[in-house]
Amino acid sequence: MRKDQRKSQRRPVRYAAWLALAPGELQDCALSDISDTGARIDIENSDKLPNEFALWLASNGSARRNCRVVWRTATQVGVRFEGRLANGERAALTRYTPI
Repeated sequence: MRKDQRKSQRRPVRYAAWLALAPGELQDCALSDISDTGARIDIENSDKLPNEFALWLASNGSARRNCRVVWRTATQVGVRFEGRLANGERAALTRYTPI
């Protein structure tokens, strides 16, 4: 069994989020888990996702993180935040509700 080498403890979540891929272009996604330093994101076609992007944690962009992809599968990516997620921004997460 491999030891988890993350610097911050992961918290399982199921929150809606949005990837800002270009100005005015948002793509829906869902957070599977999150920590102070990164997250696991569920997304279709992860191979089309750039290695760096902005992750919006609130639909109006008031809570967001610049991300760098550290691993990817066909439908998920693991990202490292390029800055710490502040307590106030954690509160702005939007609960995921599938359609």
